Amino acid sequence: MTEVQKVQPAFRSERIVPRRRARIGWYPGADYQIIQAQAVLSLLFGVLSILCFLTVYVFWIPLAGLGFGWVARKEIAKAPKERLGLGMAKTGMLLSLVFGITGCTWVMYWFLAAAPPGYKLITFAELQPNPDEPKLIPQFARDLEGKKVFIWGYMIPGEKQYGITDFVMVGQVSHCQFCQAQLLPTQMIEVHLTHGIKLDYTTKKIGVGGVFTCSPDALKQQFGGIVYRIEADVVR
Repeated sequence: MTEVQKVQPAFRSERIVPRRRARIGWYPGADYQIIQAQAVLSLLFGVLSILCFLTVYVFWIPLAGLGFGWVARKEIAKAPKERLGLGMAKTGMLLSLVFGITGCTWVMYWFLAAAPPGYKLITFAELQPNPDEPKLIPQFARDLEGKKVFIWGYMIPGEKQYGITDFVMVGQVSHCQFCQAQLLPTQMIEVHLTHGIKLDYTTKKIGVGGVFTCSPDALKQQFGGIVYRIEADVVR
């Protein structure tokens, strides 16, 4: 044989298969396919959008996921053969949209449904005075005088553990009978249960609703007092 015969590989695994390389970046090289960076960010923010089920204050996360996904799809469309990540962008946008809408809707629903019909839902933070005028009851609290409100908080343990009809409610679970003296008068609410309602002491968060009243003179007392009072006819 005058010519050298080429020997074919006996097995498919021995054959050299050209492979395309990929990298994450902004500008593709001659031999590369890049993964669009915005697509990766869109997927990341899409997954993080599940936090919307905890609070509405992270609403910017799904918005960022939608934004990065839109930019990624636009950039990939310019050079679809050179840029990868269209699937990640679509998935990120879908997750952001689903988690963002359903999560925020869920939180708002429970916030609005937390109060019985006919009761205004309030928080302890809304009852606090202006730091510049600590001796004045906020106008928000004054406007609630004689109206039915509903608020969530924790019971301060007292001498009675069962069949309780009167107790003090605070907004933070860390408050107890040993640190009660350190609380501001506006950080406590005196609760009186009506219509034969009785409670056993619990460390869990509870909600009470009833007629709200306030006593501005309590802020002027030397040893302080409790400014707010609720004649409660609803307990959750």
